[in-house]
Amino acid sequence: MNRGLLMSLEQDYQRYSHGSRGNIYRYLYKAMADAGFRAVVLYRLGYWFYKKGHCFLAGLSQRIMHHTCHCWISCAAEIGPGFLIAHVGGLVIGAGTRIGANCDVRHNVTLGGNYHKTDAEGRTSPWLGDCVSIGTGAVIIGPVRVGSNAIIGANSVVTQDVPENMIVGGIPAQVICRRWEEASGRRL
Repeated sequence: MNRGLLMSLEQDYQRYSHGSRGNIYRYLYKAMADAGFRAVVLYRLGYWFYKKGHCFLAGLSQRIMHHTCHCWISCAAEIGPGFLIAHVGGLVIGAGTRIGANCDVRHNVTLGGNYHKTDAEGRTSPWLGDCVSIGTGAVIIGPVRVGSNAIIGANSVVTQDVPENMIVGGIPAQVICRRWEEASGRRL
C-alpha cells in the first residue's frame, strides 16, 4: 500500500473518532459500524486503484460503495485527507470534483459537473478549499470554487464562486454572513 493512502486513511479515521489514533482492528470495526467511514475507505481504495491504472478494481470499489453505503463517490474525484461524511445516504460526488482537507458533507449532497458550463481552464466540476462544511441537500454544480472555511447551508444551490470564510445559503445561494472565529467570538 502507498504511504500517502495510509496517511489519508489515518487522518480520516481521526476525524471520525474525534482525534484518537487507531490500529487495524479499530479501522475495521469503524468501517463495519459506520457507513460514512466505510464509504471513505472504499473511495480511498478506488482512487488508489484508479491512479495505478487498475480501472476494473477502481470500478469494483465504487460499486461496492454504492451498494453498501448508498452513495456515489467517483474514483476520479480528488478528496483531501480528513474527509468526513456525517450521514451517507444520497451523497453524489462526480468525477473532476476536488475537495480539500478536513471537509465534511451531509446526506443528499450533490457535487457535480455542468457539462454546458466550463471555466477558462475547461473545468466543469466544483473545487472546494480546506475545512468546508456542506449542509444536508446542498447542490454545488458547475466549475464553482468554494473558498476554505466556507459553510454551505442546507438545501442551497451553489452555481457561483463562494469566497473564503463565508456562510452561504438559499436558491440560488447568496452570502449570508462572514464566519465567526470560534475561539474569540468575533468575525473572521
